[in-house]
Amino acid sequence: MALYSDLQSQYLLLDFLATHDQLLFRSLKNSKREYNVDIIFKGAHNLLLPSILKGIEITEIDKTNKDWSLLENFGFESKHSKIFSVKNVEGRQYYINAGAFGIFHNRLDTLETSLGRYDWSDLGEMISWYN
Repeated sequence: MALYSDLQSQYLLLDFLATHDQLLFRSLKNSKREYNVDIIFKGAHNLLLPSILKGIEITEIDKTNKDWSLLENFGFESKHSKIFSVKNVEGRQYYINAGAFGIFHNRLDTLETSLGRYDWSDLGEMISWYN
């Protein structure tokens, strides 16, 4: 079951804040909506993914998943964080090892990051949080 799915939009890996282990994917405003959609992963420390995703579907995987042995070879762990599967519209599967992720709407400029910010109430709204 998908925790988040938006297979219609393109998402860009916009920022990574190494000091806070935060990763930002953004789908930019378009003719159908007047806001960006930010997906912020916190506690992100292992990544196997491209910088552009055409469509996105996020699920959480567990140790019994058949991909687990592959992920162990890349240093993924589930003791203190989760492993999220990220699929694109073509069904290609990628992975992020992180503690949690949230979905936010905002009207920031295209390259203005939302990572490391504490003024979210002024920037937009939180839609959901998965931890």
